[in-house]
Amino acid sequence: MSDYTPSPTFHEAASYLSKASSLSQTSNALKLELYGLFKVLTISPTPIGSRPSFFDMTARAKWDAWAQMAKDYEGRVEGAETRYLEIARGLGWKEGAPLLSSESSAGEDADGRGGGTGMGMGVSVSVLSAPALEADEAGTLHGLVVENDLDALSALIEANPTIDLNAKDEYGYTPLHLACDRGNVAIAHLLLQHGVDQSIQDPDEFTAKELANVAGHDEIAALLS
Repeated sequence: MSDYTPSPTFHEAASYLSKASSLSQTSNALKLELYGLFKVLTISPTPIGSRPSFFDMTARAKWDAWAQMAKDYEGRVEGAETRYLEIARGLGWKEGAPLLSSESSAGEDADGRGGGTGMGMGVSVSVLSAPALEADEAGTLHGLVVENDLDALSALIEANPTIDLNAKDEYGYTPLHLACDRGNVAIAHLLLQHGVDQSIQDPDEFTAKELANVAGHDEIAALLS
């Protein structure tokens, strides 16, 4: 974990970005910058593990963004937080302002699904959060978790008793990872009731509980304990 302790203001901004509709309209370059900043501030000042292969372009882009932010803010991590907050303000975040209903999810603050460009921005974490769902994702297992649609998810599970609730999406996240990253407590509780595997790791080698801790979702972290 990073030795740097982000301020409450940072966590407020990260929570906003995890649900902000404006994030889906930004460039992948900016989303990757947010991802790299988030990782430097909350996980480690340098990337963990080796650089992913050329054949895993999403993971490689995430790793490179993290490495670039580590280089840009070496020895001055507080500057990374300043930049993160600057971007958040540019995307509509205002310090101390409550989340709009369209940017909140059942009263929860949130991470992101492994967000922008499909990477956990922690800003929902993780962050940083995720792009808007594609048309073919809506109504799917992972899509319903991201949308925090408890009723539809319950109906899907009831209608498909053999559905694999531990399945990973194209970015390597299980439904429980996404619920913990987003802060969707009721969804996480439902998945746990159906016996999902809490030990599965995401592409960054985080379990769902670790994602919840990183994203500041204490209620879900306690639930997983």
